[in-house]
Formats: sequence, C-alpha cells, structure tokens
Amino acid sequence: MNPSLIMSFVVTMIITALLIPIVIRIGKSLGIVAHKNKRTVHKIEVPRIGGYAIYISSLIGTVIFLKTDPQINAILIAGFLVFFVGLYDDVHDLSPKTKLIVELVAALIVIGYGDIYLKGFDFMPSNWPPIIPGIITVLWIVGITNAINLIDGLDGLSSGISIIVLFTISMTSLTSGRTDIASLSLVLAGAIMGFLFYNFYPAKVFLGDCGALYIGFMISVISLLGFGYNVSTFFTLGAPIVVLMVPIMDTLVAIIRRKVHHKKFSEADRAHLHHNLMFKLKLGHRKSVIVLYGVTFLFSLTSYVYLYDPTLGTIMFIILMLIFELFVELTSMVSRKYKPLLTIINIFIHNDHLPKIKVLERYRSRRTKKRVIVDRFIILSCFLLVIGFSGTYAHLNQEKPVIKEERTTPYIKTSSSDLLDEIYTRLDKAYQSRQSNEECQLVASYFAVDYFTLKDKKENQIGGLDYIYPDLQSVFSSFALKSFYVNKEEYPELEVEDYEIISFSPSKVVIEGLENNEYYNVLISLKYNQKVETIPNSANIVLVLNNDRFYVVGVDNA
Repeated sequence: MNPSLIMSFVVTMIITALLIPIVIRIGKSLGIVAHKNKRTVHKIEVPRIGGYAIYISSLIGTVIFLKTDPQINAILIAGFLVFFVGLYDDVHDLSPKTKLIVELVAALIVIGYGDIYLKGFDFMPSNWPPIIPGIITVLWIVGITNAINLIDGLDGLSSGISIIVLFTISMTSLTSGRTDIASLSLVLAGAIMGFLFYNFYPAKVFLGDCGALYIGFMISVISLLGFGYNVSTFFTLGAPIVVLMVPIMDTLVAIIRRKVHHKKFSEADRAHLHHNLMFKLKLGHRKSVIVLYGVTFLFSLTSYVYLYDPTLGTIMFIILMLIFELFVELTSMVSRKYKPLLTIINIFIHNDHLPKIKVLERYRSRRTKKRVIVDRFIILSCFLLVIGFSGTYAHLNQEKPVIKEERTTPYIKTSSSDLLDEIYTRLDKAYQSRQSNEECQLVASYFAVDYFTLKDKKENQIGGLDYIYPDLQSVFSSFALKSFYVNKEEYPELEVEDYEIISFSPSKVVIEGLENNEYYNVLISLKYNQKVETIPNSANIVLVLNNDRFYVVGVDNA
C-alpha cells in the first residue's frame, strides 16, 4: 500500500484522539450530554458531540492528503451542512423534517456541483438528463445518512461498522487505481478510529447527531465514488448495498415494524438488531457489538469476493441473507406473527415449537396411510423434476456456443517497455470489456508514460502522439519540441519507471467541433529513473470521448 495512504489514516487517527478529551470537557461544561431514558442502554450522562472531533480531523486530513477538485469541494460543502445541522440538533433538538430538508439540499449539492451520482444506467439514452439516477442517488444519500444514525445505539457500534465499510471501499478503489478515493476513505476511517478508542464499551463520549449524520453522509457519497468506477450494474448499485447491508436492513426492518405497529418512523424503540442481540439473545453489550462487526465484515468480504468470483460472491450473499431472515423471525423483529421462512421450514421438519400452516395441519390429521405414501411420492417426484430440469438447462447452456462481440481496439503500441506493455494489456482488456472509466484512465496513463519518457526517442519523435486528437497532433508536436522535448539532449536516458493516478473527474474543457462530447481530467503522478528538479513529476491529462475511443486534448505541466 502507498505510504501516503497509511499516513492519511494514522495522522487523522492521532488528531481525533488528541481532540476527544477536549471535546469531552466542552460537552460536559455546556451540558451537551445524552440523557438517560427508557430506550437508552447507558447508565450515566455521556457527552454527545464526539462527531465534532471527527469532522475537524477529517477536514484537516482532506486538506493535507487530497488535491481539491469540484467533487472534493462539493463533498466538503455538503458535508459541512450535514455536520452543522447535526451539531445544532445535539444542542437544541431539531425536528426530523428540518434535518431531512438539509440532507436533501446536501445531496443536491453533491449531484449538481460535484457531478456525483449513481452510474450504470445503460438502458437510458445518453442524451437524456440523469433524472432517474439523480433521484436514486438522493434516496441513497438520505437513506444511508439516517441508517448510520439509527444503528448508533450501542457503544462503538456505528463507528466500528463505519471503519469496516470505509476500509472495504478503499480496497476496492485501489483495485481500480483510484488512490484519491482510497485516501478519502482512509482519512475518514482514521478520524473515526481515533474516536473509537473513547467510544468502545464503556463509552466516554458519543457521536451525537453531528457525528452519526456526518459519517453516514460521507459514507454514502464515498461509496458512490468507490464502487462507481465500473459501469456494471452490480458495482454501481449492488456493491454499496451489500457492504452497508447491516444498517440498511436494520433501517428497512425498523420501517416495516413501525408501520405494522402503527407508529411514526421517527419514534424510537428498542427492537433494533443490536437491542435483540443484547437483550433477547443475552449476549451483553460488548459481544453484541463484536457480532455485528463480524457480520459487517462478512458482507464486505462478499462484495470483494464478487470482484474475482461472481458465483461465489452471490452464493455467500444468499447464505448471509437467509441467516439474517432467520434471525429477524426468531427474535420477532417485525412482529410475533411474521415468520414466513420458519413456517416453510416446518413443513418438512414438523417441529411443535415452530409456526404451522393450519390448513396443512388439518389436512395431515385426516390423511390415510395410503395418502401419506402418495404425498411423499409427489414431493419426491417434484424434487427430482427440479433437479432434472436444472441439470438439463445447465447442460444445454454449456453446449451453446458463446458468441462474443469482436471489438477491434483503436489503440496502438507507440513504444515498448515493461511498463508500457503492462498498461497496454490492461487498456485492451478494459476496451474489450467496455469499462469506459478504466479505459479512460489507462489511455491517459499510457500517453503520459510514453510522452514523458525521452529514452530511445528518435529525432523529432514525440511520445504518445498517436493518442492525441488528430486535429491537434500537428500543433501539439510543435509545442512539445519547443517545451518538454528540449530536455532530450541533456537527459537522453530519462524514463518514467512508475506512475500513480491521483484523481479522475469530469472536465469542463471543450474544444471546437466537439462541444457535445464528454471530457475528463486524469491527474497522474510520475516517477522517473533519475531526479531532475526542472522536470514535472505530475501531469493533468485532459481527454475527450469521440467515436468509441478516448483522445488526449490537453496536457498541463508538459
């Protein structure tokens, strides 16, 4: 892992750990504490503005370890709104409606200014405005923001789960080369870890709404960035849901439960996941939290496994969801009557302690021995038919030839080196699998490595020139010979040994004749085989998508 990523986690963790004692004293002196009531599990009054330290620490970490761009700016502005309304609520108690309005505004800022929303809606025409993705994105941000707040019911629960989720997002982001998203995730994870030292049972400080809402909001937005690099449906929509399954399912079950019992959604109760583990299963405070840590880890592992083995990932998810459903029914989280899976299971095992289908029981009591044999024969026949049809379907599918759409790559190898060969292999793979964002970043990487390498370049040869938009090649070639390539005589062996993508975002650059095309910025850090102070060690590559391929149309610091 990049040392800067490790530092982003460590630095924010230390800052938060140093700020928490100050926050505790301020909270006590101002009376901003969590008071005891019938639904709380703590015995004493505890300061509830720990989120203040997390916010300050993550803000400092973002300034130190991340380069600002429209996306980061949008996240910071919207994050401040959510944090501020949470802090105001901790002090003065706001209505749920007011908090919801602020959350909606924050979501719209992220979408409108930051251009951050769910991708992967390939069924929609490209020229349509992203209305449906935008609506789903708003619901996602608001839902996750409040879901993290809802599970903040035991010491260390929501903060620990958030750390696991953020680590998962960072690992997935690194897989796609998005070190900027990984850094943003680890900055927040480190800030929360410093808080967790004081928040784990028995807690000395609580998150408060300022912390829970802020963390929930940041996770919802970061998950859109961290899993949205790939345009596949699963990673756009499915992966964040799987990773955040614990708070999502707890929230959904709470909504259903309060609807069934004719209660307001905003009306708190003691029937959440953590409450059932603690009281009905009698695991106690600490063990209940650790169990939910483990469940979150398993869901996170499932999403990561899916990257490499979709079948195994799907099986793991189904098993986990069946276990979760059994837990909901056994603990009566929805209601005492809601036990569909247990009822189905009891059809086959005939347990007196499990719910029964009254009609079926009456039928069984009147059956003759002959009818019992016939029923068992019918069930066995149906079971064998299902197996037979499944096997036949699988066999026929194996025999069918797999027709793949052949795509002739428009990209060529302009030079040869181990690094360029490796980038080109990945580029070709990304093009064939239609991973457009990955393709865009690799085009920029190939161009940058080739362009900024002077070794083995012939006279007047410009590296990566074939990746420049055709109408700009002549002008760019002249520019390059008068700027960067004047160093060729002094540094003839200069070569880019490695690179790192710092950020990837939409660009507002527009060139004449391609006003309706999509543009992107790819900021790349370069590592050379020799140290030269006058040579740029980073470059911002501007690309345009035209006729099913990406072209370079701009190079900063060239």
